Amino acid sequence: MNRRINIIAAVALGLVAAVACAQAPQEDVSAAQAELDKAKQAQADTWAPNEFQAADQAMRAAQDEIQAQNAKWMKNYDKAKELLAKAKEEASKASQAAVASKEQAKKDAEAAIAASDTAIQTAEASLKVAPVTKDSKADLALYKSDIETLKGTLGQARQAFTSEDYKRALESASSVKDKATSIADKLEEAKKKRSGQAAKARKA
Repeated sequence: MNRRINIIAAVALGLVAAVACAQAPQEDVSAAQAELDKAKQAQADTWAPNEFQAADQAMRAAQDEIQAQNAKWMKNYDKAKELLAKAKEEASKASQAAVASKEQAKKDAEAAIAASDTAIQTAEASLKVAPVTKDSKADLALYKSDIETLKGTLGQARQAFTSEDYKRALESASSVKDKATSIADKLEEAKKKRSGQAAKARKA
């Protein structure tokens, strides 16, 4: 009987010792960190911020859990391993999302730059044929100055595109397009108004 009790006690002590001496899952930490580093290299914090944040939060939670278990005599790293697996998975998703998001932003910026260039050309063409009168001279000079400014802004958008700052390129190019289109519309409106006035004058 005593021998049986001794065996059970020895097994129990062995299990306790095994749990107490459990090692932190360093391989899991390294694997998750490697995936997180890949996400950073893919600029996921910029192009896939939600996915990257989820991975980063899971990694921080895992590290906190490991530290908490390290401070205990009876250690259990199961939760930490789950969090590390989640961090690795989310980081992988962030990398993939970043690549797709950046490529789409590149296409959008490229299209916006082309559209803004066309809008400027349209505004310039409208300005060239706009009749210069005593009343319109000041407005036309202002439009000409505005178009030159828009050309400069478009140049900055192109530089941003070259630097792969597609968000800024898209924002700048879109602003140029809207303003250039507005100028062309105003010139066209003024042209129609003058044509109508001229027609009335002929009838009179």
